[in-house]
Amino acid sequence: MNQTRRSLLLGAAASIIAAPGFAQSFGSRSMRIVVPFSAAGPTDFIARLFVQQFAEEIGMPVIVENRPGASGNLGTQHVIDSDPDGMTLVHTTAAMQSINPMMYPSARFHPSRDLVPVALTAAMPNVLVVHPNSGVKTIDDLVRKGKQPGAQLTFATFGPGSSPHVYASILRKATGISAIAVPYKGSGNAINDVLAGNIDFIFDSMTTAASHVRSGKLLGLAITSNERSALLPNVPTLKETKYGELDLKFWFTLQVHAKTPKDMIERLRTASAKAVKNKTYIDGLLSRGAEPFYVEPSQLSAFVEKDTQRWTAAAQSIGIKPE
Repeated sequence: MNQTRRSLLLGAAASIIAAPGFAQSFGSRSMRIVVPFSAAGPTDFIARLFVQQFAEEIGMPVIVENRPGASGNLGTQHVIDSDPDGMTLVHTTAAMQSINPMMYPSARFHPSRDLVPVALTAAMPNVLVVHPNSGVKTIDDLVRKGKQPGAQLTFATFGPGSSPHVYASILRKATGISAIAVPYKGSGNAINDVLAGNIDFIFDSMTTAASHVRSGKLLGLAITSNERSALLPNVPTLKETKYGELDLKFWFTLQVHAKTPKDMIERLRTASAKAVKNKTYIDGLLSRGAEPFYVEPSQLSAFVEKDTQRWTAAAQSIGIKPE
């Protein structure tokens, strides 16, 4: 079966008895969660962990479907073009919600207008890493190196508006270091150049960076979460340094068409809230470097609106411009 369009048909018989409402309303149909990015990335693996519990809660099959392109815009537009019956959702990110509208002002949709949140599914810390032979042992060392006369550090990104770009650019602005962004198509290529010593630093996702730090191939200087990670207990948080102004939580969210009937939205939120609090799901997140991030359904819209503004302000402060 195609990896980017595989079904997770889990717990159907037992869960239909426990949660007959969805099955009675939609019969043999399957619910779809569109991931607007490629398979195997954080947005994808979190969605696939989530549907294992979500399918049981709603009592019907759930398909995870990858539709990458245009920094997530293609897949998201597909959801907005689908029937607003609550059966087609999108699993997206803080950057998609806040930064994409700045980069793609001509897009036919705006996330805050055309989508409503169903759940926050997780958060993913980024880890500031350098090569162990760089002479840099702490974030202060990195700043001193970047402020030396004639210095020109390089940092890897996954393109404008990606979390490595935002975090590194905020650090550059806050400290006055001399550093230029080097864009890559994804984490794999970027981290390979850091491992080779060709790039000075990257704020990589925990999922990719943790194994390299634990093996000693990279050195972790700081993590963007509020608390130290069990995967990297010796890496301090940014709050433990004097660079706490970089404290932005990169979250993932399940969303649905804004014209979906309100009662359907509430049913989806109730089922999602149970799924994200499931211990099996939480353990799965933690094992991959992601963090559980629960917000009560009644507070979802307010949180997403407020934190979207924080991410937008951060992007504006570093000069994100339309593509």
